[in-house]
Amino acid sequence: MEDRAVVDLDEILREVRDRVRRKRERGVYGPAVEALLRTELPGGRRLLSEDMQDPVGALAEVLDDDIHYDPTSHKRIVGPFITLARRVVMRLMNGWMEAVLDRQDRINRLFAAAYDVEGRLAPRFGERLARLEREWQRRKEREVASNLHSVYFQARFGGDEPVIRAQSEQFIELFHARRRVLDLGCGRGIFLELLRDRDIGGYGVDIDPKMAAACREKGLEAFEADALAHLESLPPGSIDGVYARHIAEHVLPGDLVAMLRALRRALAPGSPLVFVTPNAASLSVTGHSFWLDPSHIRPIPPELFTFYLEVEGFMRVSIRTFEPSERRLNEQLTDQRARENAQLLNETLFADRDYAVIASQPVA
Repeated sequence: MEDRAVVDLDEILREVRDRVRRKRERGVYGPAVEALLRTELPGGRRLLSEDMQDPVGALAEVLDDDIHYDPTSHKRIVGPFITLARRVVMRLMNGWMEAVLDRQDRINRLFAAAYDVEGRLAPRFGERLARLEREWQRRKEREVASNLHSVYFQARFGGDEPVIRAQSEQFIELFHARRRVLDLGCGRGIFLELLRDRDIGGYGVDIDPKMAAACREKGLEAFEADALAHLESLPPGSIDGVYARHIAEHVLPGDLVAMLRALRRALAPGSPLVFVTPNAASLSVTGHSFWLDPSHIRPIPPELFTFYLEVEGFMRVSIRTFEPSERRLNEQLTDQRARENAQLLNETLFADRDYAVIASQPVA
């Protein structure tokens, strides 16, 4: 049996340190190596992962540690100048660092007061945050009168179904032979029925659970969902058409732009897009009928809606107005100037009550 040599690890480490010391004295190594030599071997200070298991104990150790930096340079000739420059910079930085540390100490104390030892919000802060969230939710609900009985509101102001059906039929051919058309804000499911009658695949989403349930009772595919959240959840190219009747005026401009961006991702190439909304170009709409629905946020001028679609990359954008106003000034006047004025007033005051902005997803 061979004799095995005994390795003295401590002797080897002493020899390594001695060699490093001699090279450092000759200027081969800088102070960084000295710092490494002072680093304890395994079995000494804890690692960061171990600190996380006992953060309070680790914090005490860190606070007790002295921060040491030796500004001495051991380079020949220029060493004394480097050392002097380091000492000057350290003295200049000292005042600034004290201010930074004082600020950090204040931040740490505030966090310590706000959170308990397990990282949870202290009760008084948690209660305050919950109260603010409740108040914000109440404000949003009151702003749009979300506590209204939607069924009664639709019966009074939602329009007759035959009228809505006739309005929607003019767009149905745009979705010919499509397989997965989304009716955004499907309401009572009138457009979904038109799709079904023409063997066009489609489904609807509506934020009102009563409306979604009414669609399902008719055998239609409908889900209760927020429009923007649903669009953002769709896989790329998963739908091949979207119809949104009277939904754009219910959202903030930023959310509308976000919807259009989500549609640019979710629509298959060449898919049609139709948004129907009250005609802001008619003063009888913006001055009266638009505000009959308390959940309306703001009217959208046709030129602005066109810009939204074009700037987001949709193609072949066009405007189609419909639903003429019942009241109009008599234009059968003998005086030409009076007739032109009546025509101008009719265009401004009593233009068509709704318009549709129509576009398509780029093919490439």
